[in-house]
Amino acid sequence: MIARLLAGRDLDSLHLGKREGRVDLRGLPAPTPRRLDRFESMGWFVEELGDLVSFRGVRLRAIDFSGAQLPSLRFHDVVIDDCRFDGAACRDWRLWSSQVAGCSFSKADLRGSAIGTWHEGRRNEWRQVNFSGADFRVGVSEQALYEDCDFAGAKITGVQFSQCAFDRCRFAGLMSSVLFDGRDLPDRPAPPQMCKVDFLAAVFQEVEFRGFDLEDVRLPNDPDVRLYRRGRCVAMRGIQLLDGDESKLARGLKAVLANRLRGPGDKREADVFNRRDYMAWGGEDLARLAESIMDRAEADCVR
Repeated sequence: MIARLLAGRDLDSLHLGKREGRVDLRGLPAPTPRRLDRFESMGWFVEELGDLVSFRGVRLRAIDFSGAQLPSLRFHDVVIDDCRFDGAACRDWRLWSSQVAGCSFSKADLRGSAIGTWHEGRRNEWRQVNFSGADFRVGVSEQALYEDCDFAGAKITGVQFSQCAFDRCRFAGLMSSVLFDGRDLPDRPAPPQMCKVDFLAAVFQEVEFRGFDLEDVRLPNDPDVRLYRRGRCVAMRGIQLLDGDESKLARGLKAVLANRLRGPGDKREADVFNRRDYMAWGGEDLARLAESIMDRAEADCVR
């Protein structure tokens, strides 16, 4: 079965059953890769795997892999179309220059997978993909396109979306320690501004946006979350307003604002303020000081 898929051969001659118009490969067990070596590098434990299943230049279309065991698959220049991976074990996937469209990964396990990669000037593209309830703790997703994707209820704690493009996507549920970094880097093209991205039902916890103006974004319906349109100006002016105040609270707030200014950026990018984050960092006093300083800074920036 796997050999046929690797060769890009049709499955119809096998007379397999179908489910909702898709070839029924639910529960398929893919070969488990062998661990050749395990070593520590720069504080990380690295495993070298053998007997990996690698798809190259093929198209997987209209197949139901729900509940399948598919660890450590590799995809090079592959198109995956109209497939279901609901509840499947997809840990440690690697994709390069591949396109996924009209697929569902609802409640799938994608932990540790390279969902977004930048390879020889090409990216991965995800269109009309359902990630609802999936374990999407993939670490870093670089340069990927997400179009009409649903992340409602997905576990995305600690994920960094670096130079990724988002168009008509939806997020809902808890989002913790997530970074959307859309800044222009010297060796990578900056993504377009987010278009019609919906966070209305999301709960933010240390969620950051860098390089986006957020003009076409719906933020959470949450009284603790607010938007400062000119984020870098607000941070710079806030530091100026705190000049001369050497109290512990002021030093802490200056450190937060200075961190906001690290790295590249421009005057268009917005900043999202979450009062609960400041409460967690320094209690009610820090939250109150931050609101006061940033409101004054925003008024000055607008003028």
